[in-house]
Amino acid sequence: MKDLSRRLPTTVVLIVFAYAVIRFLPVPYFSALLYLLVSLAAWELLRLTRPSRHVWPLAFSNGLLVALAFTVPWFSIAHALVGCLLADGLYFLFTTTSKDRLDSFARDWGILALAVMYLYFPLYFLLELKKLGPNYLFFLILVIAVGDSGAYFVGSAFGKHKIYPLASPKKSLEGLVAAVLTAGVSGWLSLLLFPVRVAVPTAMITAAVTGLFSQLSDPVESLFKRAAGQKDSGTLLPGHGGVLDRVDSYIFCAPLLFFLILYFWK
Repeated sequence: MKDLSRRLPTTVVLIVFAYAVIRFLPVPYFSALLYLLVSLAAWELLRLTRPSRHVWPLAFSNGLLVALAFTVPWFSIAHALVGCLLADGLYFLFTTTSKDRLDSFARDWGILALAVMYLYFPLYFLLELKKLGPNYLFFLILVIAVGDSGAYFVGSAFGKHKIYPLASPKKSLEGLVAAVLTAGVSGWLSLLLFPVRVAVPTAMITAAVTGLFSQLSDPVESLFKRAAGQKDSGTLLPGHGGVLDRVDSYIFCAPLLFFLILYFWK
């Protein structure tokens, strides 16, 4: 009950803020806010993975290139990736001047690539969904929220078969099945609350697949926390942990939903 009392005010504020931002904020300003959000998640990821401090600014500048690629029409993701490659490579070439720097060089560059490919790139598909229309982004949020709730309540009551014993010991096969089923139903509910042009069966199947991958995306983020010996990625959101803890399900699901809509929604 105490944990719920801490989570509830934060949850209400996040819901109201997210609705206003998604519904009313123009795309360029939404992109800037998204960059700030993902950079906070990246900062938490860097704290968990512990690269050398001198490369932290590179992670955020690499993320800025990705943000520009999704925001500026003439600047593509290919430009962003080449920019990251050249900037990072030249930086390490001219700053790796001691044995300590040399020993950490490969690990540091790997973590920089991780920040781009694991956080900035997939989470910027939230902007792509926003460009399609706010209701597509509301669809994703509702599906993940309902699927997570179904997994939690069914898993807590009936979960016996653990599927991620190291990454997420509390998650069960029963909860996973519940997440898929409840997410599928939420696809129909989302069409009632946030209408988009798609057949109900297509929306429900899409929602079920998204709900499945939400339950896969979350434990991947948990691996970073387990490796670092941490329960949460941060403490910024009272009762919820860090920003990375709140966006972990979207890492797999934002690009997945975008491509499902692009290729299968007619």
